[in-house]
Amino acid sequence: MKNPFLIGTKIYLRSLEPGDEKIIALSENHPEPRQYLYYALPTSEETQRKRIEKKLQDHSTIFLAICKIKPDELIGVTSFVRIDWVGRMATFYIAIAEKENWSKGYGKEATQLMVDYAFNTLNFNRIQLHVSVENERAIKAYEKVGFIKEGTLRQAMFFENHYIDFYLMAILKEDYIKKLLEN
Repeated sequence: MKNPFLIGTKIYLRSLEPGDEKIIALSENHPEPRQYLYYALPTSEETQRKRIEKKLQDHSTIFLAICKIKPDELIGVTSFVRIDWVGRMATFYIAIAEKENWSKGYGKEATQLMVDYAFNTLNFNRIQLHVSVENERAIKAYEKVGFIKEGTLRQAMFFENHYIDFYLMAILKEDYIKKLLEN
């Protein structure tokens, strides 16, 4: 493991390093991951390198790399954005770049690590996210971690010639504690 920050059983999270811009550009450019991330414009590694530098200086963002433990390789990124340090809440983001790493539990484990970190270390009270109603795998993973559908954002995104509804999902610290006590 290279400079691990949060360690799970299959993956670990670490700070972003030079070269990580490649996986982000892949996530935003390749048609398969882009179908759920809804990026409409092409990007480059150089653009992503500049974005990483900017995000690492932004106190309302925590941006981490997702790496498999065996073999030790970068597979995606996750973050908290629009952090409200007074309101104790943030918006969650995750992207796993290559389809070969989907449906293997990496996204669920990264989400769980981030939720644990948010409630146990950062003392957040709420984590929210937006997810396409068409992304059933992600919705199931979020629900397993404890996120609850709070509403539907109707026709929230235009992509590939149609409008897509998104769920607003969230987990509160009290939901998290209740789920821990049940297990």
